[in-house]
Amino acid sequence: MALTAVCGVVLTACQAEEKLPPISLSVWRAEIALRKGLPTQEDSLRMRAFFYDCVYEGDTSVPDSIYVEDLRTLIQDSLFRWLIDTVVRRYPPTYDFVGKLQKLFQRWKALYPQDSLPRLVTFVTGYGPIGALTMESDMCQLCEKHLMLGLHYFISDSFGFYPPDLPYFIRRRLTEPHIPVFVALRLIRSKMPKLSPRLLPKMIDYMVWHGIQLYALEKLLPELPDTLRLFYTQAHLEWLKENARYAYKEMLPYFQETQYSKYQPFIGEEPFTKPFGQDSPPRLGWYFGWQAVRRYAEKEKVPLQTLFALPPDRYGDLFVKSGYKP
Repeated sequence: MALTAVCGVVLTACQAEEKLPPISLSVWRAEIALRKGLPTQEDSLRMRAFFYDCVYEGDTSVPDSIYVEDLRTLIQDSLFRWLIDTVVRRYPPTYDFVGKLQKLFQRWKALYPQDSLPRLVTFVTGYGPIGALTMESDMCQLCEKHLMLGLHYFISDSFGFYPPDLPYFIRRRLTEPHIPVFVALRLIRSKMPKLSPRLLPKMIDYMVWHGIQLYALEKLLPELPDTLRLFYTQAHLEWLKENARYAYKEMLPYFQETQYSKYQPFIGEEPFTKPFGQDSPPRLGWYFGWQAVRRYAEKEKVPLQTLFALPPDRYGDLFVKSGYKP
């Protein structure tokens, strides 16, 4: 009897086990190869392909002489070499990037089996003079054939050489556990329409646009806690348990607002949502959008690919059809 029960448990676990397509995933440590002076012909060919795809953004008209000079400048820059050495101490050559990202890319391949996976490359680009504006592309850049991971933005939340204009609530996400989140966001946004301010989107459009991304993160990275995917603290989640209904009611009159300055406090990058005090989570519009998208997708059995392709002028309808209220 006990043996039957054990077998039943095992069988149930096996049946529930996620079926993921096999993929061949590798990560090339370009910053290490550059620090060594590109010791092999294979390194040289890889670096050139990577540079022209990501650094030069596919511009094949850039002369070889410029490329060679750019590499020489980087190799000879003492601060750049120091930054590479700092990154390598944090992420040594044996660091298992494949293990950290394998399931994410398997789930992505299951969604888009006909798409070729990008070549994963780690690199160090340095910090721009206006760090907050260029940070996301420096952290993780999806090019035509490569996905570049800027490891210098994932050293620690207390690293002293991040751009000085990065506040701590942004620095909190510049850590190793957030790497899969930023990689997944790059993949997700490559399939979604852009929400242009010129089209005067309403607040509810931004809520659903971000909500689709958070719902996709939940599906692509289910093993991660909500705190990582939302860029929240545990205290933020506790606040929501007590105050979500009140916050939703207060925000409701802004859902159809088109003047960005009026609804920015509810969706903008801030340390908290100002109308609700310093203990409140930031970007509450994202959170409520996520809840609405989740309810809609599960009720209507809508796959991620359909959500990604949804045009922004349908976002409001999605929210209404979700029937979501906290």
